[in-house]
Amino acid sequence: MRKTKAILLALLIASMVLTSGCMGEEATTGSPSPTTSSQPSASQPETTTTQEPSTWEMRVVWSADTTGIPFMDMSPDGSLSAAIDWNRGLLYLVKPDGSNKTLNLRRDEGEIQPVVSSVAVVGDQAWVLASYGGFAGIRIFSWNGFVGEERRGGAGAVADYMLRSPSGNHVCYLVTVSPTEQELHCDGEKITLAPDDYDLKSVSDSGLAVLSEKERAFVFKDGRRILTFNTSRVLAYRDKLLVSEDGKLRIFSEDGKLLAEGNYPFDQTVLLRWTLIPTGRYLLRHEPLGDTHVLTWNLTEVGTIPGFPYFANEDFVVTAKDGIIHCYSLDDFHEVFNVRVPGDSLGYIKLSDDGKVMLVSGETGGFWLYAKD
Repeated sequence: MRKTKAILLALLIASMVLTSGCMGEEATTGSPSPTTSSQPSASQPETTTTQEPSTWEMRVVWSADTTGIPFMDMSPDGSLSAAIDWNRGLLYLVKPDGSNKTLNLRRDEGEIQPVVSSVAVVGDQAWVLASYGGFAGIRIFSWNGFVGEERRGGAGAVADYMLRSPSGNHVCYLVTVSPTEQELHCDGEKITLAPDDYDLKSVSDSGLAVLSEKERAFVFKDGRRILTFNTSRVLAYRDKLLVSEDGKLRIFSEDGKLLAEGNYPFDQTVLLRWTLIPTGRYLLRHEPLGDTHVLTWNLTEVGTIPGFPYFANEDFVVTAKDGIIHCYSLDDFHEVFNVRVPGDSLGYIKLSDDGKVMLVSGETGGFWLYAKD
């Protein structure tokens, strides 16, 4: 039986010590460069301008000591965070004030412990994709407990991976239902795939889903395939596709029209973090052994932010450098807050849209929820 994406992640995490810990992805010291002289091009996705945020302190309101793959997610408004205790088969639900619930992913004591491969916060619910023994699929939980499930395949089916779009209005997940067949489920649509070695790479707010298979990428929308690329490094953002191939970054519309091209290739790190994060106004690209470079959508470089980009939304970018997590405003690039990395390593970061709630994990477990003090 093919190994689950969860086991692959476990091996990748184990190799992290030898390859590139989170501090290895960070760069030399420096200060963020202001970007007041350049504006995004007309081809850039539309955004709304927000008032310049102030500066504030963050404090830890909840934490959990766990081991295993640090799957986690947070609703865009920060009202609900979800984290998985991978080795114990538990789901933590946490609110911004630190109140929390611990839920067992098993339905009864006789059920085997599930192998979790992803978690996503969708509205006021947490969707947990896992191999549950008799099936692979989703179990859905709310603050009050178990809500329901979606069963895919039978005994031996394997849960691969799940992603939601930034706003949470689209959710896709991939399961292996037989040795030669996978299923992609997006917003109620099922797509059957063969052979069974696809990876889910990206889901956008316009419903674009990107899958890779070996060195190719396939873009799906509304249950049908619309584009194919000869590289696995493809990201979807709204109705645009960012493609890294032949040492270049190429930006395409969803109908395949080339919109921009430049010498800014990107990739994924060992923990599957992208080295390029698109936002409405800017593209945030980590330069190997360097810092985070800020590009407009017409690929004009307008500034630099210290460190590696762990997360960005429409108004903030979160980087880390020399053991410190920094949050910068995307309005004028001033630092909004900073905190020391809470554990021995840094895995993933999620930030609320208003920048006032932040969920952090270590590379191999451990979670910390911060809120504005």
